[in-house]
This record gives sequence, C-alpha cells and structure tokens, in this order.
Amino acid sequence: MADGHYQVLARKWRPQSFDDVVGQQHITRTLQNAIRSGRISHAFLFIGSRGIGKTTSARILAKALNCLSSDLPTPEPCGTCANCTAITAGTHMDVIEIDGASNNSVDDVRQIRDNIRMVPTSARYKIYVIDEVHQLSIAAFNALLKTLEEPPDHAIFILATTEAHKIPATIISRCQRYDFRRVSLQDLVALLRKILDVEGIQCSDEALAAIARAADGGVRDSESILDQLLSYCEKEITFQDVFDVLGLVDWQVMHDLCGAVLDKDVSRLMELVDHVVVTGKDLGQFVQDILRYYRNLLIIKSGGSKDILSLPDEELALMEKWAERFTLTQLIRLVESFAELTNNFDSQLAQRTALEALLIKMSRRSVEVSLDTVLEKLALLQEGGNIPSASSVSADAPAPSATKKKRLKTKVEPPSPPTPTKISVSETNLVDVWRDILEVAMRDHMNLATWLPQAVPVRIEGATVFIEFAAAQDTARKIVEKQENRGVIEEALKACTENLTSFQCLTSDTPVETEESSEPQHGLPLSELVSQEDGKAVLEDPVVNKIVDVFKGQIVDIQHRTGKAT
Repeated sequence: MADGHYQVLARKWRPQSFDDVVGQQHITRTLQNAIRSGRISHAFLFIGSRGIGKTTSARILAKALNCLSSDLPTPEPCGTCANCTAITAGTHMDVIEIDGASNNSVDDVRQIRDNIRMVPTSARYKIYVIDEVHQLSIAAFNALLKTLEEPPDHAIFILATTEAHKIPATIISRCQRYDFRRVSLQDLVALLRKILDVEGIQCSDEALAAIARAADGGVRDSESILDQLLSYCEKEITFQDVFDVLGLVDWQVMHDLCGAVLDKDVSRLMELVDHVVVTGKDLGQFVQDILRYYRNLLIIKSGGSKDILSLPDEELALMEKWAERFTLTQLIRLVESFAELTNNFDSQLAQRTALEALLIKMSRRSVEVSLDTVLEKLALLQEGGNIPSASSVSADAPAPSATKKKRLKTKVEPPSPPTPTKISVSETNLVDVWRDILEVAMRDHMNLATWLPQAVPVRIEGATVFIEFAAAQDTARKIVEKQENRGVIEEALKACTENLTSFQCLTSDTPVETEESSEPQHGLPLSELVSQEDGKAVLEDPVVNKIVDVFKGQIVDIQHRTGKAT
C-alpha cells in the first residue's frame, strides 16, 4: 500500500468466528456445543503444529465467552461489540496473551496466580492464553498446578502448544485436550482461491496445489507464501513462478533422478545434484522433495489410496509407471534412507556430499533378493521346476559373467528318477516298502525329509497304514498331517503300493525307534545323509547345484554329520 500500512494476508484473513476456521470442524463444533449447553471448562489445551489455528481459536473462544451481544456466552460472537473488537485487536485488559517461551519462570507463574484473583473489569471471564506452554520450566508447571486445578469461577486458561509430549501429564489431566489437525490440501486450495478471487489475482490450479503442498498443512504458511508470490507476480501467478520463488525442484528433475537410480547412471546423478546446486536450490528442501517423491511411489506400489497423494492425473500416471520398476523393498529402503539423511545435514558441503554418497549407494545396490523371492524359489525347487535367474527378479541385477553363462549352458540335467514298482503290502513287508514310500514322498518335497522319517509304520487296516510318532515328536506329527503334506504322502502310497491309499497318525508314550536309529547316522533324515566315503556325490547333486545358483554362492567345505540331529 502507498501509505505504508499494508496488512499481510495472514492477518487480513485471520478467522473472526468459528465458522471461518478452516479444517478444524471437529474442534469448533465441540466448542460451540459446549457454549450452548453451558458446559464450559476452566482449562483448555490446544495441541497442533504451527499456523493451523490454535491461537486464533483461543481468541474466538474468548470473544464467544465475553461477547456483549448476548446476556450469556454465545457460540457466534458478533465481532463488533466493544469486547469483541478489543479482543481482536489484542488490547482487552481481561484477555491476557502470554508467550510461554519468554515468560517461563516460576516468578512469571506466581504473578499470574496473584493477578487471577482479581475479578474482570469489563468481561464475564478473565482469560489467560499461554502460547508455547511447553517451554515453561518444571518449577513453573508445578506452581501452575493448583491454580489450574481450582481457578476462580471467573478465570479460564487456554494453553497452546506444538509439542504436547513436553507437557507434564499432571497439567494435561487438568485440561480439556483439543488436537488440531493439519489442514488438507483441498481445504487450503479452496481458501487460497477465495483470497485470490477477492484480491483480483489470477492463478492456475497447479500453482495453488504447489503452494498448498509447500505449506505442509499450515494455513498461515500458505498465506505467507501467497503474499510473497503476489509481490513477485503482481497480477498472475503461474506454476513456474511458485517453483522459482520457493526454490522448489521441478518434477522432471525428480523423474530424471528416479531413472538414473534405476539405470545405475552415477554420472547423470552427479549432474542432477550439480544442477540443483548451481540453480540456487536448497539441498535440504531438495532432499525433502526426493523423500516426498519416493513416498508417493511407495504408496502407489503398496496399493494405497491415490486420493492422499493429491497429484494431477498426468503426474500420477507417470509415477505409476515408475513404481512398476521398483520392488516394494527397494522403495521402503529408499524412503528410510532419505528420511535418515534429513537428520544429518549440517553445512551445505555436508549436505551435498551426503546426498551424492547416498544416491551412488542407492544406484549401486547389488541384486536384491527379498524373503518372498527366496521362499518362491525354494517352492519351485521342491516342485522340481526351473528357477528364474536373479536378473528376472530385480531390474537392477548385474548380468552374469561369460564364464557363468558357459557353465549354465553346458550343465547336464540329471535323469528322471525311476518309477517305483507297485507291490501289495502286508504287515510282513511293511517296513521294507515304507522306505520306498519315504523316498518317493520326499523326492520333490524336501520339507517332509525332516519330519516324515520320524514316524514308524505299525499296522495296516484295509487301505490305511497307521504310522506312529513318539509323544516328544508331536510337532513332526502335526506337520505331516497338514493337508498339503497329507496329499503328497497319499500319492506316494498309491505310487508304491497296490492296496494302500491313506494313512493315520498315532502317538506313542514310549520313544519310537525308527529303522534309521539303529544305523550309524543316528536317525538323520534321508535328505541329510552325506556319503562318508566321498564328497563327490554332494558336488554333483542337482539340488545342491540349484541352491548354489539361487544364492550366488560357492561350496567351500563338506562336513559329515555325526551324532543326533537337532
């Protein structure tokens, strides 16, 4: 303004009634209903981040309790009476606003205790609004306790804080607690659009959304940013103006960075960081933007609601394509790494060095095999199927060496095991046939190799064979009786015998002596037996070779198992 008395938007558009407060309907409605019903507490605690309406709501509550347009407190203060105008201007003698950061000593609280006994001069209630109350000292809090619990009838406390965890529980328990929320992007955009319409300024929806995102849910921050942009643009605000004024990084840089990480293009990553530095962007803000970007990818990848992203359709479609190229584990690691990085920034040089080191680390990660992938491969291994190479699991897996490729090409698949001859089983030859049944059942289902040999066949009734476990082997019995394992064993029975199609498990109170227990290997499952004479059989075992290929390892030693298995 020409007269030098320009009022910033945050003050000019400060809400003057409960209906004007943006995004806090859960609080304004409760306060209005409390006033209507006469259930007015003597102490309120307003909690929330900066610039979302805590102090503003405290002033509106003070006006509602002291408005002269009604004989009683009203949920809709007039805003024009002497009390309302004085409270709005901050000059009312009975509404005292105190900064907890600079008035935090026990002497300051004692002065409040002395003054609160005096009745109001022109209002119904004497109201103390203590902002940033968490900065009071412990002694000050202790001095406030008694007064806060039993204040005079004419006194009301309204405490406001951004850090509720620093307030003693004894203080919180004496107040009605109200948690203010960050304002949604949609509500902020609607408020900014309303302000711009009144101010006569043109602005695109994309620019307003960028302002709202930069404000991070704060009404005051969004209005301050808008004020700054009005000084820069005067009559029209564009999307590029927002990025230039706030020092934000263009989304295209984010996409380029994402692609460089996936492609392991370290040179491109360094160029992008250098571009951000040369153009004067704040590296701390850049890391925040990266963190937000990968968070969005993580939400998309995990199937979260797209509504919480608040992204334009074109941008969302592009990010969905990027998300397809990452695994969920990779995105979680990226988000955690950049979140940790934000806590370790000291100087500009430290910021740049730490950022470059992390980007290189993220782009040079070796093959990532998640637990789900390992389990999937083991399942294929058990079923005798082909196991996909690591390069098909992760987009950033290194190509196998020429030597490895040659070895894989010359590898000879082992011959298929012979089909067992079906014979009729009786209790006289049951033990001998049981060995064949074990071999068939465990051939393609190695998980049974640990548990099934612990059973001993004891009798036959019709087409059912009864197998017995010791009481101490109850875990083995339960695993064998699982539906998927039962089907495997019954198929083995049908493959090896003419007259057995099912089995039943029994439990014995005495130790069960399996056939293997009388042999030198002391009851080791068949799949765990290693040739005592020569380790060559182990090296040529196709299952061992597949496991080595899956985990990209090598055999360094072969040890013979002795003693009881554990």
